[in-house]
Amino acid sequence: MSLTARPSAPTRRVGRGAPGGPTREAATPLPLVVSGAVAGGAAALLSYLALAVIALGAWMLDPSGAQEWSQMLEAASGAWLAGLGVAPTVGGITVTLLPIGFALVPIIGLAGAARWATEASAVARRGEAFAVAVSGAIAFAGVAALIASLSRSLAVSAATAAPVCGVLAFVVILTVVMSRARLVSWGSIPPLLRDGLASSAVALATLVVLSAILLAVSVVAHASEMNALLVELDPGPSGAVLLAVLSLGYLPTAVVWSMAYVVGPGVTVAVGTSVSAFAEPATATLPGFPLLAALPGSAPAGAAALPGLVLAVGVLAGLFLRARGHTGVQGALAAAITAAFTCAALAIVAWLTSGSIGTTSLQGLGPSPLWLGAIGGALVGAGALGAAAWPARRVDV
Repeated sequence: MSLTARPSAPTRRVGRGAPGGPTREAATPLPLVVSGAVAGGAAALLSYLALAVIALGAWMLDPSGAQEWSQMLEAASGAWLAGLGVAPTVGGITVTLLPIGFALVPIIGLAGAARWATEASAVARRGEAFAVAVSGAIAFAGVAALIASLSRSLAVSAATAAPVCGVLAFVVILTVVMSRARLVSWGSIPPLLRDGLASSAVALATLVVLSAILLAVSVVAHASEMNALLVELDPGPSGAVLLAVLSLGYLPTAVVWSMAYVVGPGVTVAVGTSVSAFAEPATATLPGFPLLAALPGSAPAGAAALPGLVLAVGVLAGLFLRARGHTGVQGALAAAITAAFTCAALAIVAWLTSGSIGTTSLQGLGPSPLWLGAIGGALVGAGALGAAAWPARRVDV
C-alpha cells in the first residue's frame, strides 16, 4: 500500500445534514505521511513556541538587564530539549538532572496532533498507524535537530537530539493513533495480567498523591529558608519568572524524590551524602535552587514509619484485586504481577529523575533506581499479597 496515496480508502460519513436529509461525507482522507508530518512538526514547533513566549515575556519585564533576548530564546531551547531527555551544557557544565516537567508541553502537543492525524487520514489499520507515527517522528526529530543546531551555547548535537526526540515522538504518536483508531483493546489482555497492571496503577497513583502531600508539607515547613534563598539570589523580575518556570519543570522530579523518601531509600544530594529517614543529617552544600531548600536536613519525628504507608498502599492494591475476584492462589499471582509492575515503574521514574548538575560533588544525584524499585515493589507486593491471597469465604444459604 502506498504511503502517499489512498486510492482505495472510502470517504467517511461524519453525520447528517438536515433531519431526513442525506448524509454528509468528509473529504478524501489526507495521505498518511502528510498528516503524520504535519502532526509531528506542529507539535514540536508549537510546544517550543510556548516556552519561547514565556522566556521572551520574562525578558520584556527587564529588557535592559544582563540577558539578551537571544539568550532567553536559548534558555527556552535548553528547557525544551532537556525536558525531552537531551542534556544541555550550561556554563560549561553538562546538566543530566533534567527538568522532565517540560516534557509535558510537547507530549500533550503530540497527543493532540496525533488525534487530529488519526481523523484526518482515516486510520483504520495498524500499518497505517505505523506510517503516521514514523512520518510524525521524523518531522518532530527534524525540528529538534534544528533547535539544537541553532542553540550553539548549549553544546547539544543535532545528531543526538534528533533520535532521542524522534523515538519519544514515535511512541506517543503510535500509542495515541492506535488507541484513537481502536486498533488495540484493553480487553484482549489476559484478565490476570490486566488486573495486576490496573492494581499497580492504583498503587502508583496513591504513592504519587502521598508523595505530593509530603512535598507540600515540606515546602510549607521550609518556607522561610526558601524565601531567604530568594532574597539572597535577588533574581529580579525576569529572573524570578524564569526561576518559577524552572521550578515547575523540576516539580515531577521533586515528587519522585519525595516518593523515594517515603519508600525508604531516600535520595543522594551529593557524593557520599543522602537524605532519608534512616540516614545521618545531610551537611552537603547544595546549589541555590528554591526547591532544594525543602529537603529536610534531619529526619522529622515519625519519619521512620513512612514505609508503613507504602505497605498500606499495597493492601489497597490487594483489596482492588479481591474486588476483581482474585483470591487465594490466583490472588497471590495477581499480587506478584502487581509487585513486578510497581518495581519496574519505580525504577524507571527513579532513573528519569537522577543525574548530575556539576563536575565535582554534585554527581549521581537523585534516588537509586535499583533500591527504589526493589524496596517499593517489595512493600507494595507484600501488602497486596496479604490482602489478596486469603481465600474467598463461602456463605451457605
